[in-house]
Amino acid sequence: MSQQNTDKQQASSLVLAAIAKALKPIVRLLLHYGIGYPQLIALLKHLYVDVAEEELNTPVKRISDSRITLLTGVHRKDVARLRNVSLEEQGELTKSFLGDASSDSTASLGARLVAEWLANPRFLEGGIDGNPPAPLAIRTTENGDHPDFQELVEKICKKDMRARSVLDEWLRLEIVSITGEYLTLNTEAFAPTKGLDEKAYFFGRNIQDHLEAGASNLRGTTAPFFDRSVFYDRLSLQSIDELTALSKKGASALLTQINSRAHSLQERDNPPALASGSSPELASGRAPDASSKTKSQEQFRFNLGIFNYHTASEQQAETSSDD
Repeated sequence: MSQQNTDKQQASSLVLAAIAKALKPIVRLLLHYGIGYPQLIALLKHLYVDVAEEELNTPVKRISDSRITLLTGVHRKDVARLRNVSLEEQGELTKSFLGDASSDSTASLGARLVAEWLANPRFLEGGIDGNPPAPLAIRTTENGDHPDFQELVEKICKKDMRARSVLDEWLRLEIVSITGEYLTLNTEAFAPTKGLDEKAYFFGRNIQDHLEAGASNLRGTTAPFFDRSVFYDRLSLQSIDELTALSKKGASALLTQINSRAHSLQERDNPPALASGSSPELASGRAPDASSKTKSQEQFRFNLGIFNYHTASEQQAETSSDD
């Protein structure tokens, strides 16, 4: 066996060991929701074909079924079936495997609205960048001198969404509270504690980007993404509580700072004339077509994610289940 093949086998073993650790919590979650092995295998088969197409298709040549089989190990008949289903059937596959896109768009809309409220000086106390979010009037004032909730919704959604519909959902999820004629933002938003649609959306989005960053670092083909953690394993419950509070305080401050700066940069990178006139994609909130833009006009996505975890939560869950 050549040294190259030996190195490749060792790399595969190391990656599989890491994947096993990453998948263990996923399997625990699947079992909790009654999702068995056959459903996961069907999903993986679908994803293997989908990712292979993304990686290998070119604008001028469609990758063959045989090559996808060679690359993924998925039987050629299954590859052909998954690639040649009708658009209607493909929509049902995507919905059954990957979830209904409507719930994704709803949660994403909520996140964009909260980000705007936290970053745009118009919706901050005193109209000053860096200040806390100001209470928003539930109804539009006659002279428009005070920011209101409908103004916030229309800034992000244009005319596609009624402010009342958003407000009803936010009250249900406790993202906002009503004080007199004004709405106050829960400063912990947007980290929903109610509503499986919203929690599942952010779980998938944040885990996906964290895995993308980690996978890129393993491949080593680009500059590494920042990915650091602090580990301690002999702490009392009191110490866990103190570190959790300290982490939440520091993380909230950093996320607010990054959100404010990212909002300013996005406003700079998308001048009003461009957003309202020459780029329908920007005006509608859709990602621009990269093929129609020069290098200086390309648009990219950025995500900063922060999490904490402690094993005391497992003990608390066991105690709760015993009660």
